[in-house]
Amino acid sequence: MSYLNLPDPVMWHRLYFILSVVALSYATVRAEERIDFNRQIRPILSDRCFQCHGPDEEERYGGFRLDVRDGAIQAADSGSTPIVPGKPDESELLLRVVTDDASIQMPPPEAKKPHLTKQEAELIKTWIEQGAAWSPHWSFVAPKRPQLPAVKNSEWIRNPIDRFILARLEKEGLTPSAEADRRTLIRRVTLDLVGLPPTPQEVDAFIADESPEAYERLVDRLLASPHYGERMAWPWLDAARYADTNGYQGDPERTMWPWRDWVVDALNNNMPFDQFTLDQLAGDQRPNATHAQVIASGFNRNHMHNGEGGRIAEETRVENVFDRTETTATVWLGLTFTCCRCHTHKFDPITNTEYFALYDFFNQTSEAGGIRGGAVPPAITYISEENRAKLNQYDQQLARLNQTLLNDDPAADSAQAIWEEEQRAVQPWTMPTLVDFQTSGKSKLVQLEDGSLRAEGARPDQDVYTIVARTDRENLKSIRLEAIKDDVASPAGSTGRADNGNAVLSEFEVFVRPLKSSDENEVPLKIASGKAEHAQSGHPLEAAFDGQNAGGGGWATEGFRRKESNTAIFNTKEPFGFEGGTEIRFVIRCESQHIAHTLARVRLSVGDGDGKESLSPEIWQALNKPSETRSSKEANALRRLFRSKYYPGGSTDGKTYQEVSRQIQKAEADRKKLRETLDKTKVMVMDTLEKGRETRILEKGLYNKPIGDVVSPGVPSVLPALPDDAPRDRLALAKWLVESDNPLTSRVIVNRYWQLFFGQGLVTTPEDFGTQGKRPSHPDLLDWLAVEFQASGWDVKAIHRLIVTSATYRQSAQQSPQLRERDPQNVLLARQNRFRLPSWMIRDQALSVSGLASLQMGGPPVKPYQPEGIWAEATFGKKKYQQDHGDALYRRSLYVFWRRIVGPTMFFDVANRQTCSVETAITNTPLHALTTLNDIAYIEAARGLATRVISKAEDPGDRIREIYSYLLSRPPSEEELGIVRRRLELLESEFNGDPEKAKQLLEIGESQPDDSIPAVELAAYTALCNALMNLDEVLNRP
Repeated sequence: MSYLNLPDPVMWHRLYFILSVVALSYATVRAEERIDFNRQIRPILSDRCFQCHGPDEEERYGGFRLDVRDGAIQAADSGSTPIVPGKPDESELLLRVVTDDASIQMPPPEAKKPHLTKQEAELIKTWIEQGAAWSPHWSFVAPKRPQLPAVKNSEWIRNPIDRFILARLEKEGLTPSAEADRRTLIRRVTLDLVGLPPTPQEVDAFIADESPEAYERLVDRLLASPHYGERMAWPWLDAARYADTNGYQGDPERTMWPWRDWVVDALNNNMPFDQFTLDQLAGDQRPNATHAQVIASGFNRNHMHNGEGGRIAEETRVENVFDRTETTATVWLGLTFTCCRCHTHKFDPITNTEYFALYDFFNQTSEAGGIRGGAVPPAITYISEENRAKLNQYDQQLARLNQTLLNDDPAADSAQAIWEEEQRAVQPWTMPTLVDFQTSGKSKLVQLEDGSLRAEGARPDQDVYTIVARTDRENLKSIRLEAIKDDVASPAGSTGRADNGNAVLSEFEVFVRPLKSSDENEVPLKIASGKAEHAQSGHPLEAAFDGQNAGGGGWATEGFRRKESNTAIFNTKEPFGFEGGTEIRFVIRCESQHIAHTLARVRLSVGDGDGKESLSPEIWQALNKPSETRSSKEANALRRLFRSKYYPGGSTDGKTYQEVSRQIQKAEADRKKLRETLDKTKVMVMDTLEKGRETRILEKGLYNKPIGDVVSPGVPSVLPALPDDAPRDRLALAKWLVESDNPLTSRVIVNRYWQLFFGQGLVTTPEDFGTQGKRPSHPDLLDWLAVEFQASGWDVKAIHRLIVTSATYRQSAQQSPQLRERDPQNVLLARQNRFRLPSWMIRDQALSVSGLASLQMGGPPVKPYQPEGIWAEATFGKKKYQQDHGDALYRRSLYVFWRRIVGPTMFFDVANRQTCSVETAITNTPLHALTTLNDIAYIEAARGLATRVISKAEDPGDRIREIYSYLLSRPPSEEELGIVRRRLELLESEFNGDPEKAKQLLEIGESQPDDSIPAVELAAYTALCNALMNLDEVLNRP
């Protein structure tokens, strides 16, 4: 807390004395050295001062702010001035930060922030003396291509990256390390670009290629590999919080792997990153969006979803929108937005209002918070290109066959006219004449030309439709209620008015009275039975006429999955219909506890049959029209129906109509079967509400506390504005993110690319490019790469190629005593970084060298070996892990099933996939060592490698050399060879003395050991390979 009150005269003298001492003792910064505000001053102010004197107006003390110059050089509430440019002795800020008097000291002791050091205070004093110049935070200024710096050792340069690195090294009096040897290079770059080790054959070919372009050709081959996309997809999946379940206690499974496969394909096809961004954030809003682009929009549906009992639907929905907002800010802008849910950012110039302006872009989808299950709508059926081609073949076949039923055939037309007259005489269903229709809520029913009633206007939580109609028919036995899908009444274009398109008919009641007697009271009709075309599981039609209008009961159309019209037929216990006419009052109760689960559009008919359908409502509608007033669609439908089902003697093109009809029925059945199979794979995607949802600030981020005026969609004012003529939708936001004047996106992305190849980014806080984040170690290099990335057309592979072909990347990772002393964290990059491979890549490496790996790409996730009972212990309902078999056990880690509540047990220190993660973590837990030494997958992989080397060589020394070539891409030294041979001899002796132990080792895993190799020999080499696979050098990227 700070109030900056003026001290009394005695205190003033005391402070001036202190300042005089400071002026004498801190006079070490030479006047000619200009202070860099962003590099030297802003970090001090941000860390010590911004929390109370920063962007957050509500939490600001003293009436002044230090994050902007105007706020710092004007008088505070107390009348004193925090900073007087050129006059440190008159600057209250400096007086407060150097005093030891706790009553006026800044930061105050209760802030629990460290007091400024002498060096920091000296910097602030000198900066004030120099005029206290402010400059915008570096990351909020658009990058410009800097000039390539001059260097002395120009022979070392391979591409522009090296000039920036070498210029800094030369300034620091350092020299770069020598280039790594070729075996190290191929192992390094292969692991980095495809996530797999090079094969011995690939290593030998590279060593044998003595041309100057050998390394570049190697890089180009790796960039063209399909495994490149798999390797590069992993960090994107971490950022996108991809998983195969919804999370929370129930953690139901979902299907999002088609989105994952889209990412792999996009990376392999080198989709420009700007287009990649548009598809990920707004593929569904692209003009004429393709199926693949809509799938891509699933990026913003990868978040968790709470489907637990007792959840509040709106709270869940809002939490999901929060997640989408904050994930987008982290992934593309590198900014921490979460705190802005509740208040203006304490350190960065992002207000609470600006947070909700960005939130609004993601608040316009039909997703509802109250849905359980896996694929929470909006969701679409995933159709692969192969299956799309099959569906097209069926459609073309059906079009040809149906056309044959429309050929000129006067005899058939004459017979059809007679048949139509007969059908009209039967008339099983007729629509009674509507007299009145009302709703209990604020919605209204509107009659359409087809006799149906559409609910329009407000969408109340519950509604009751009361429809009064009249009919002259007698001896009626059935009532047909059509729940018609409607794009106007239903936000999801389905049968219900809920956000997800679902509807629940809680109770259906019918009352009748004769028209002949006006004073006779109406009587209720008892419904004896009913049948629905489709009902949601647990919500049968019978629940709509059981007399119990319970909050959760009733007939549900399942409109969130099945966006088609639905029909229900109710059979009455007694016939109804009076001589002289009948008035019927239908009461349609939609009073579910689920919000707005009301019917979107209904049509009612009455009939005298047993409720069985013979002709569809559309056919009856066409039949009842004079032939000259029918549309071509209606006429063709009648003609096809008559000739295929009611005209057995007819023929066309040498085939009878019935034969054509059978072919149509078979093609339709086959197509339906395929479609039903495909419909089981629903992928969550984004969509856009037809009528926008209002966004307001939520007080303290609470879903049920909207305050203030409606917030319009927008972006933080510290960044360039959206174009005035741009629509305010996600597509416009995505385009804004990749505009050339956006200062963050290109920097943020190339920094993460650098992180891939050096273990850490030029900015070591990839999630935070704000004032609390770290400054770039090489700011000019970062800007050059950012501008180059844009200028290349956002060419991802080009940037990757540029980095890995640089001399900087190709340096040895050997650390000299001098470098260890001068630059222990390798900030200056006078060498490469050696770091442990991520646990998922260690598994892939083991599978690769074993010869067991299945390199099949894409498809549903797999469930390899996992200790028993892990899921049961961690999940609600004690879910059981059903392990896969065969090749599925040996698929790459990218395809392993990921349960959010307990991730794959073979991975350590990886992102939990519950929230967005762009940082890298290096595991050093002993648990990982226990896994790589004892897990079934690693024992089996060791046996696979042992089998390979035994089959390739006879001599133990040659076999050991083969092991080294697989694991380390190099031969062992003589010393290593001797040590390993002695270990092999001990293992052989051990297993010879205990053959049963050898047998037990070889029985681990599902792959069968090679019976042609003696058990003791194979066991000894398996144990040896297992030990060597755990060498530090094997587990590290060189």
